[in-house]
Amino acid sequence: MKRLLTLFIFLSVIGAYANYAFEPAKLVMQEQERLTMHQRLMKLGELSDSLEYDRSIEMASTLITEAKQKNDNRYLFHGYNYLSLTYDLLSDTIPALDYAEKALHYAKLSKNDTLISWGLNNLAASLAYFPKRKNEVLKLYKESLVIQRRLNDGEFIDAALNIAELYRDDGNYTMMYPYLKEAQDSYDPESLYYDNPKAYLDILWGDYYKGLQFDNKALSYYKSAFELVEAGKMEYLALDFYDRYAKFLAENNKPEEAYAVHQRYFDYYSHKERTKATETVQLAQARLEAEELRRERNDAKFKQEILDQNLKRKKTQSVLLGSIIGLMVLFLAYLFYSEKLRLGLIKNLKVNNKHLKKAKERAEKSERAKTKFFSNLSHEMRTPLYGVTGIVSLLEKSEAFKDYKEEIGSLKFSADHLLEIINDLLDLSKLEDESFKLVKKPFNIKLLAEELVTSFEQHSLKNSNCKIICDVDASIPNYVVGDSRRISQILLNILGNAVKFTPKGVIALRLKDRLLPSGKHAIYFEVEDNGIGIPQEMHESIFDEFSQIDEKSTANKGTGLGLPIVRKLLLKMGSDIALKSEPGRGSTFSFVIEFKEATLLEVIGKLKKEESEDAEAFVADLTNQRVLIVDDNKINRMVTRRVLERQHAEVFEAQNGEEALALTQKSHYDLILMDINMPGMNGYETSKEIRAFDKEIPIIALTAAEAEYIRKKAKEYGMNDVITKPYNLSQFSKVIVKELKINTLITGSPV
Repeated sequence: MKRLLTLFIFLSVIGAYANYAFEPAKLVMQEQERLTMHQRLMKLGELSDSLEYDRSIEMASTLITEAKQKNDNRYLFHGYNYLSLTYDLLSDTIPALDYAEKALHYAKLSKNDTLISWGLNNLAASLAYFPKRKNEVLKLYKESLVIQRRLNDGEFIDAALNIAELYRDDGNYTMMYPYLKEAQDSYDPESLYYDNPKAYLDILWGDYYKGLQFDNKALSYYKSAFELVEAGKMEYLALDFYDRYAKFLAENNKPEEAYAVHQRYFDYYSHKERTKATETVQLAQARLEAEELRRERNDAKFKQEILDQNLKRKKTQSVLLGSIIGLMVLFLAYLFYSEKLRLGLIKNLKVNNKHLKKAKERAEKSERAKTKFFSNLSHEMRTPLYGVTGIVSLLEKSEAFKDYKEEIGSLKFSADHLLEIINDLLDLSKLEDESFKLVKKPFNIKLLAEELVTSFEQHSLKNSNCKIICDVDASIPNYVVGDSRRISQILLNILGNAVKFTPKGVIALRLKDRLLPSGKHAIYFEVEDNGIGIPQEMHESIFDEFSQIDEKSTANKGTGLGLPIVRKLLLKMGSDIALKSEPGRGSTFSFVIEFKEATLLEVIGKLKKEESEDAEAFVADLTNQRVLIVDDNKINRMVTRRVLERQHAEVFEAQNGEEALALTQKSHYDLILMDINMPGMNGYETSKEIRAFDKEIPIIALTAAEAEYIRKKAKEYGMNDVITKPYNLSQFSKVIVKELKINTLITGSPV
């Protein structure tokens, strides 16, 4: 019934329009001639709002003609931009894209940043219909975003919203968040907008939380978006959003709400179909009138026919009626086809949802496998490294090798460098783990920057022609609250990168402060060098894992992990890194992080804790303590034995789980240091067997693996604690003292 009613309304509109279809079009032309270019621009907006696309196209063409005569690039931009938008609404993507490109061309000629930003946004929107040009779309939106940030004129930053939507389509919610947050921060509820962007924001926030599986938050934002779309009668948003909102409500056991939303979707869908039919008739009439005018100008014989206007109208109405009947048949066929297509799409959507669910399960399985792989990789690399660092430390303290002090130092440096690479790999894995947490404690940010520069001067720049300087604003507070270890890691990676690619020159570390209305300090970090520079085409790829600059003049290129770690850490902190660089002209890396200034009580508490930790920097006196080392690696057993014997412990060894089980059944031990990954009976299984007959003896896992699930699993199998190799001797002793419940200590140094 609704479709039949739609057809009757459609025919009524066409019939009424036919009565005045041949009124002299000269009146419209005369009206346009009286208008100024500014008035035409205002009129274009009205025609577009009222869906009079034929008149809108004619008005835009007239504006372009006059603007070309006056060489006015601004109005040329507006004319072509309106043509692009109109053809986009008519779903005619090819001319829409062509006119969008012309609009951007004239926006750039006008040198008006606001128009350029609009032009970039609209061209990106037109390109979005072509999936293969997705990278161009993202680049255009980012160019627009840079301009909008620079203008800082209080307007809503729609480019950030568009970028967030692109990352949503890719399922990249980590990259989506900072842009969505920036768009949210630019929204001013007191401002008047043509279309309230709050509706767009709420839809994308709902998509973000839905992607993270926070269904309650997603439902809350979706509900707010639904109310805003209804209040503003935003048909295009309703058609894009309501169908999937209804499905999400159904998935969350809200069938009644899902049904109501779905009904509104079909209301808008039906209205759109009626609008399309009306637009088709309007365009046909516009072409007919244009043809009639050309005939009047080109053939004098039409003068006689104009005198018999009534007869011509009747003939025209007959032709128009035949056209209407034909259009009605086409419209019915279109409705039948669209309904069939819709049912097919729903069926395909259900199939795709099943495939997506399976893909999600495979991705989760892959993530678990990756975590286990990094843990195993850590163990396999740290195990031999533990032997190397342990033996080097023993040789350092031996009088017999004092003549080889320099060689041993070089060996230790190489081992430390290898440990840094392993730690980079592990950090890369940890940053993708949801359990990753930032530690927020008071620290002296000025001292941190100065110590980093001093460290580079004493080590990395010792045999270099490069110079490093540090410039810190006096207004920056001494103590702020944040994760000092991660800030150091970020700056170390960027400074290390600058040193590698600046064989001769100056590297500058600068810190600038801006006090925010909230009371926080927005601290701007910048590392500038005048080294070899980075080509434009590599500005994004260098932040990909294992990516390197192909520069023959630089021998030490590193692993390609530093900058990816930097970006991921900054994203965890709600920031991102910016890069300015050209080949031969150096590079500038910068980012901004907000800090709260530390209170006096927080600083005093931190200093007391540091004094307490310094007081505990000793090793244990393990006299008369019987310790069993269980490890399949002979070198590791030797290193651990030497460390324990220096602390006066009585040490015993077992090279596998079976031998350890036999020894503990026959003899008493005060402590067991248990390796986890051993052939045959591993450390977990051995500990479980020992716990069957001895519940009291402390068992400490001494492992090269480093992952949170290792610690949890060790507890499940009855182990008391975990020590990761290579370890700090002070920390090693602290864990042993805690488990043995002794408090005798001797001075020591780290292994």
